[in-house]
Amino acid sequence: MRKIIFLDFDGVLHPDGIARFSQLPIFERFLAEMPDAEVVVSSTWREDHTLDQLRGFFSPPLRHRISGVTPSLDDGYEPGGRQKEILSYLANEGLSEKNCSWVALDDIALFFESSCQNLVLTESSSGFTEQEGRQLIAWYACTTNAG
Repeated sequence: MRKIIFLDFDGVLHPDGIARFSQLPIFERFLAEMPDAEVVVSSTWREDHTLDQLRGFFSPPLRHRISGVTPSLDDGYEPGGRQKEILSYLANEGLSEKNCSWVALDDIALFFESSCQNLVLTESSSGFTEQEGRQLIAWYACTTNAG
């Protein structure tokens, strides 16, 4: 079973308006504890950077884990839009709940349906913290035990 973390950058890997990628070391520490989880970039950074450039932001041992980017849909900024982009990525990859477990790390709840159980929401003023890391580990443990 594929395990995918859909990753936003702004408000997640760094607080809004504060040092770029300041929270990346914390995220990478938790990612290292999930050896078969892959990362797909859902951040708008995917619109201005190639996949190789996006991988370059991560430390060398983890770069290969950045496996792709979500498509940019016209309604991506609408309510639920980022979730639609994630679902479109999954459909394009032939993935479903039968062969994939996913979680989205984002700081904007409006980009997801209110019923979305796959969202780990960060505070845009602090970005990714130990609390979200523990939520990721709990998700990973459930997918590993179920798969």
